[in-house]
Amino acid sequence: MSEFPDDFTLAESLSGRWYKLGLGVRGGTMLVEMGENILLSIHISSKRLDILLKDKQGVYQYAGDFAFEGLETEGKLLFHSWSIEHIHMNNQNVILDNPTNELTQLFIKLSLDKRKETENKFL
Repeated sequence: MSEFPDDFTLAESLSGRWYKLGLGVRGGTMLVEMGENILLSIHISSKRLDILLKDKQGVYQYAGDFAFEGLETEGKLLFHSWSIEHIHMNNQNVILDNPTNELTQLFIKLSLDKRKETENKFL
């Protein structure tokens, strides 16, 4: 008889607390708590940050990830998830619904020039 159930594995966070991770969820290099229901699993070698959400059984499941592959060269950040329900921009009046679940990737271009431009507009 196994000491651990088959439907989750245990992983230790940076704070020393132990968490149940769903099947196939890897703890990464570091596991960081972001409140009671969210864990960030940081994978340094693959330059990825996984977002884990706690389910009704208290097990943390994969909800999406940020990949930093093109950030150095192209300034792009990739968010991938099968959990995208909707996206809203700047306020909740501009919503992009995802009723057919076809939207699974969001590419975000980051630029320090854009930051300066926006800062100058608001400051």
